[in-house]
Amino acid sequence: MNEIEYLKEIIDKHERKILGMMSGTSADGVDLVLVSVSGCSKSTRCTIKNALHVDYPDELKKKILKAMEDNALMRDVCSLDFELGEFFGDCAKSFKYEKVDLIASHGQTVYHNPPGHNSHPCTLQIGDGDIIAMKSGVITISDFRIKDMASGGEGAPLVPHADYLLYSSDKESIAINNLGGISNVTYIPINANEDEIIAFDTGPANALMDLITRKYFNLPYDKDGAISANGKIDDELFEALKSKEMSYILRTPPKSTGKEVYNEGYIPENSLDPHDLLRTTVKFTAWNIYESYKLHVIPKGLDRVVLTGGGAMNKILVDDIRKYFGKIQVEISENWQWREAEAFAILANELLCGNHSNNPKVTGAKRSVLLGKISLP
Repeated sequence: MNEIEYLKEIIDKHERKILGMMSGTSADGVDLVLVSVSGCSKSTRCTIKNALHVDYPDELKKKILKAMEDNALMRDVCSLDFELGEFFGDCAKSFKYEKVDLIASHGQTVYHNPPGHNSHPCTLQIGDGDIIAMKSGVITISDFRIKDMASGGEGAPLVPHADYLLYSSDKESIAINNLGGISNVTYIPINANEDEIIAFDTGPANALMDLITRKYFNLPYDKDGAISANGKIDDELFEALKSKEMSYILRTPPKSTGKEVYNEGYIPENSLDPHDLLRTTVKFTAWNIYESYKLHVIPKGLDRVVLTGGGAMNKILVDDIRKYFGKIQVEISENWQWREAEAFAILANELLCGNHSNNPKVTGAKRSVLLGKISLP
């Protein structure tokens, strides 16, 4: 069987085993989620069969973080694109729970520059799909964001289409909020059509907190919020951060952002105890999320907020969020770690079904398009 016949066989299947792979802006590693997917569009049914997180080796993580810096060298990023593709391919090969029909790889974002900035809009997710396919021997779909941006969109968020297929309800309005490096929300009103959902990046989630934890405590992140629990909130810094962020919060969605904004240069100069600096940043992060909801989501009616992503395990952050939201229920998803990897598996399934899966109202694209590039092994 040649490669094209192999692709046609996968397309013709009633049910597909898809390995979703997601590497977030926190750059801690890759989530691998094997799902069984049947149907397409609103008839999609998805079951998580197995899941695994693989940490980046220390040296690889250093290269990724370096690639996100403004002074990153093109040759280093190009080399890392290939190296990371090999790493992802090896991860997929080691995921031997059962046969995989298809890999859906988001890749590792190292740069995201949506429309409206000074330079030409662009986005870069490294970990090349052709290399993953060759390493793993499995058809791979990758580069989901580029075609939306080519259509005038932000290239983000893309997960809302999968959220809509999985979470839409005729009984409640729900917001699914991922707390990765960046916080993003999908809001689905009661009994909504897809063009009625709202989705956007609210601002930082773990980005600033992780930066402070690495710099002052030599740890990759503040596990469970244990470090920030020992700090006090500094009102002066808190107000300065709120003031700095207000222009983005006031922007009407569609909008997206990234670590190009929330980096070491974002936090004003200060002489605070690092514990207080971290605690203040945690509260600012929670405030940022709530303030975005207060302006763009809550007025439309909101019954429940579901948190996903690594930030959902930061007890101090979650407590702060719950205090801001008051009577609105805030809960942590049972599959908090796997939501985005599962979502990109669904987007890959939609491509094989021939379905457009960006949402122009959400991304700002001029039209809906097919997302993803197919790499044959």
